[in-house]
Amino acid sequence: MAPTTTPIPTTAPATWIAEHEALPIVSWDDGDGFDPRSDYVETYWLSVLGPSSILALRRLTDWLEDNPSGIVVALEDLALSLGLGHSTSRHSAVVRTLDRLVGFGVAKVDWDAYAVRSTIPPLTARQLRRLPTYLAERHDRDLIAQRTSTAAGHAC
Repeated sequence: MAPTTTPIPTTAPATWIAEHEALPIVSWDDGDGFDPRSDYVETYWLSVLGPSSILALRRLTDWLEDNPSGIVVALEDLALSLGLGHSTSRHSAVVRTLDRLVGFGVAKVDWDAYAVRSTIPPLTARQLRRLPTYLAERHDRDLIAQRTSTAAGHAC
């Protein structure tokens, strides 16, 4: 008889976030991309993630830049600082905002911390197809220009 295995229970990211009144946050470094506060992220990721998620991403990036070993943030304080009210329940605006970052791969629940990417990748082809036409048309041109500018800066 084969041994039976019991799957390890997992908690949905939104539930995990809501359960942490004091939210531990760390940086997630995984390669090249754009600074979360860059024009690229504001211009192209904004229509994907929405304004509250972009603002949360920028705020957390600023705090992590000042504290590279990680921070602990009171979830209610974060909500209030972003103008998202004071609720921290599973369906609150702040939890939905942080969960959205996880859903799009910009953050993750990593063991016992909420990890935020230190660099944001370019949009995928599927995400590009969902942009307004004028943004999709200028995306490739802007991406090439930004990469050329970055490469020139590294060559100096």
